[in-house]
Amino acid sequence: MPLSHIFISKSRKIDFELTILIQDLTNVPLVSGLYYVKWRLKNATHNNGSTVRAPIRDHCIFWGHPISTMAQLIISKQHVLGPCEFKLEVYQELGGSKDTVPIGSLTINLSEYASSGLTTRRYLLDDCKFNSTIKLSIKVDQKSDALMQFDIPPLKRQQIFTDIPSMITERQESFTSNAINNTSNNLDTSFRSQTPVLKKSQSAISLPHYCRQVTPFNDSDDPSPVDLVEQLFKEKPTHA
Repeated sequence: MPLSHIFISKSRKIDFELTILIQDLTNVPLVSGLYYVKWRLKNATHNNGSTVRAPIRDHCIFWGHPISTMAQLIISKQHVLGPCEFKLEVYQELGGSKDTVPIGSLTINLSEYASSGLTTRRYLLDDCKFNSTIKLSIKVDQKSDALMQFDIPPLKRQQIFTDIPSMITERQESFTSNAINNTSNNLDTSFRSQTPVLKKSQSAISLPHYCRQVTPFNDSDDPSPVDLVEQLFKEKPTHA
């Protein structure tokens, strides 16, 4: 237990199981050397280590290095889960010598992944000349005080690298969701347009208005005003 945790109330301490898999490093424009990762974890029972030294193949290095440990995190007075810093440093070992060259580093807050299940993502290395990306699988499970209420800090997405296939998948999911919503709206509009409109009861219409509706102005059976005038002024036949 860190000394800084000794004087903190037990009710604000929560135990988490940390499971991490350092999978691989890609986009490395080099062809030789051995590569390894040094890692450090704050507030964890097993707080440091390194991967094996692995060769580069097709500009990629594969490790598959698992990390499993426990960490005690603190809930702040604002009920936010305290940080759990995980730092990686990638090195290249040249030839058979002990000379090493730093490739890049990465620092992430594992508290951002608390109770989110297994998460696998690629991350851009900091201080890297090649824009190399490292693939990590992270799982942070709460192991004590299951009823404790706290807020998880927001995920910092600027470190997360989204490749082209992932972007295509996200756009396809967004397109499918929009298509479903549009179809639902069209069906609703079609249903409304096909719904018969009930005519207003004739009892609620005034008599003059009703007469104008049911009686046309020009009825073929009734004489028009012009016909009436012609009939009135028509010369009567004279009898011889």
